[in-house]
Amino acid sequence: MTAFRDLRHYIEHLTDTLGEGEVRRVEGAHWDLEIGGITELSAEREGPALLFDDIPGYPSGFRVFTNFMGTPARSAVALGLPADAPKLDIVRAWKDRDLRLIPPVEVATGPVLENVLEGEDVDLTAFPAPRWHDGDGGRYIGTSCMVVTRDPDSGWVNVGTYRVSVHGKDRLSIWFLDNQHARAIAHKYWDRGRNCPIAVVVGQDPILSTAAAMSAPKGVSEYDLAGGLRGQGVEVLYAPGTDLPVPAHAEIVIVGEMPPREEESVQEGPFGEWTGYYTHSGQEPVVRVRQILHRDDPIILGAPPMLPTIPAGDQAVPLYASTMTWEHLEQSGVQNVRGVWAYARQLMMVVSIEQTGAGDAMRALMAAASRKRPGSVDRYIVVVDEDIDITDINHVLWAMFTRVNPAESIHILRSPTTSIDPRLSPAQRAAGDLSMGIVLIDACKPYAWKDRYPRANRVDEGYRAELRERWKDVLSL
Repeated sequence: MTAFRDLRHYIEHLTDTLGEGEVRRVEGAHWDLEIGGITELSAEREGPALLFDDIPGYPSGFRVFTNFMGTPARSAVALGLPADAPKLDIVRAWKDRDLRLIPPVEVATGPVLENVLEGEDVDLTAFPAPRWHDGDGGRYIGTSCMVVTRDPDSGWVNVGTYRVSVHGKDRLSIWFLDNQHARAIAHKYWDRGRNCPIAVVVGQDPILSTAAAMSAPKGVSEYDLAGGLRGQGVEVLYAPGTDLPVPAHAEIVIVGEMPPREEESVQEGPFGEWTGYYTHSGQEPVVRVRQILHRDDPIILGAPPMLPTIPAGDQAVPLYASTMTWEHLEQSGVQNVRGVWAYARQLMMVVSIEQTGAGDAMRALMAAASRKRPGSVDRYIVVVDEDIDITDINHVLWAMFTRVNPAESIHILRSPTTSIDPRLSPAQRAAGDLSMGIVLIDACKPYAWKDRYPRANRVDEGYRAELRERWKDVLSL
């Protein structure tokens, strides 16, 4: 795996690997809605990564980078795989990786210290944080950021990704779900009458972004996870005056402390979340910013949530969900799993199996459902036969439309969801009832007579490959 030095190294590598058109420079787009709108329109057609510069009201060189892993090819490059790797091979490579936890490497200095702002010089408004959607309640500088905290008891360093909004020159807001590690760590400080030290990293390489979004087990630092993914330790330094390690090659690091909500809070949100809706908004904790570190010509890494049917700016989330589900199925004893693929940021998980006995499909469905994490918004789990290309939604739909008997192939369970779930009724929210149904769909040929199932009329893969090669000029149009 390529160990990217920093975000800039990744941007250069994208261009070197996939060509000049893979990263498009956009000049003059406004931070208020234009950057977000252009990002979404480009993502809808799996367009290039976008590097916004010359943003009105800001110095040239203060940039925003979006759609950084918005295609399978960019995801493959970000994860150190060949750019033309088939989609399922990306998941398989992750699943079969020999992942060791490699701790970070402490260094004395790094590019993030090129500018150290303290006291009166602290000014978050100096950065072109976008307002991504017209219904957003503010400017969100943190959409693919890293929030760093340290457990006061064990010294465990936790790194997570949360939404972070600017509320003036020296104030941020952060929204944590109740089950997230950073909230539990913050409460330890608050219960002792102390403010929680915190650092927000804005702009890091895609492996660090991926690790921060993966939510390592309690007690395991995402830095160690990122080191394992990179094959070498992440270079970190301590933010001046703190015991918080931050990436030495980060673009921007915002350092401060978070008092209890009862002492100081702000109205956070609304914010257009990844489900495609505005849901949570309310009084949330603030970060009192006392220090900003940043490189010359800093880059904000942006992954604004879009409709889940649009390719994600950060493809690592569905790839990670697919990998973890595949591993869980095998660990649960489900045999002959041929692949797992997530759609709509895992609102629908599709599993491919080769049936070897009656009940295999239901066993796979139940095992996949048991992997559902508390607070996730999974909706549909579908199991199909190995002849279905699960990375092609049209193939999945074909299986669902032609191999499902609605009277006997569909099952509904009840499971916890999260407060960003748009389908929670007002009554459920008022009662604190965060439960929702999930649908299990057996879209396999019935095992008892699968050999007598009508034959498909689809051109086989071998002949397809021949045609693609022989008629590539025609088929590339």
